[in-house]
Amino acid sequence: MLAIMVANTSVSRTLERAMRVVGGPAQLAERLGIPEAQLVDWLAGHGKPPNDIYLRALDIVASGPFAPMECARSPRK
Repeated sequence: MLAIMVANTSVSRTLERAMRVVGGPAQLAERLGIPEAQLVDWLAGHGKPPNDIYLRALDIVASGPFAPMECARSPRK
C-alpha cells in the first residue's frame, strides 16, 4: 500500500502505525500539522520529531482505527 521506506526505530514504527490509522502520509502530516516531506524524512529514520508531535502520533495509534474519528482527530493539549 505505502511505498515509503520505514526505518526500524520505535519512533518510525509509531509514525508508520499512525499513518496506517489515518490512511496515509498526507493525512498524518495534515493531522500533525507538518509538511509531508518532513514526515517522510522521519519515517526513513532521518532525525526524530519533536516530543509534542511524537505524543500526538502516539495518541492516534492509541485511538486505533476503530475509535470515533473525533477522538482520533482531537489535538493534544
